[in-house]
Amino acid sequence: MSMTYAQSLVELNIILGDTSNVTFTIEEKGRALTKAWKDQYVVRTVWDSTLTMTSTDFNYTVPASMTTVKDIYISTSDSTQDFPEPISSDLWEVVDGVIQFLPKANVIIPTGYTLYIKGNYKLTVSDTITSPNLEEYVLDVAGVNTLKLLGFKKANLFLKNDVTLGELIALKRELEQDVRQGRLRLQKEYENA
Repeated sequence: MSMTYAQSLVELNIILGDTSNVTFTIEEKGRALTKAWKDQYVVRTVWDSTLTMTSTDFNYTVPASMTTVKDIYISTSDSTQDFPEPISSDLWEVVDGVIQFLPKANVIIPTGYTLYIKGNYKLTVSDTITSPNLEEYVLDVAGVNTLKLLGFKKANLFLKNDVTLGELIALKRELEQDVRQGRLRLQKEYENA
């Protein structure tokens, strides 16, 4: 299963029961959903093996396939037959989109060896979410965002209806708990990847 931004907007409308845009405007729902997609946990774990270590170069641009670097691996025989193993994180650092190896790295990583880089790609509204857990997480965060907006509306406009501010706060807390649980599921999912 996968979900685009447009599909997530349809799902949010169903969750909110607001397909007629009575409670929230299209722009308000779009803002709440876009903010959810921008959440720091809305990422996909990716691997890249396009870089090769050379003894004369200690700086490598982070591959375009990822936005953050989590680990760097090498194969002990520089062959795909051996499983790559992580190198110590004290051999490298990422500064301003550049992987910088420390001088002692060339003692451990032979010239010509492929660098297997594990990282995260930060999804944007132009991407498709393929993880069911991540789909639910985005919708939960969007729900929290809409309730926050509803709380602002009620507080600022002194709306009089069947919903008390206390009920909204309780519902917001429940959704925030769903978001926290979703984050834990996502962390475990990425740790297992």
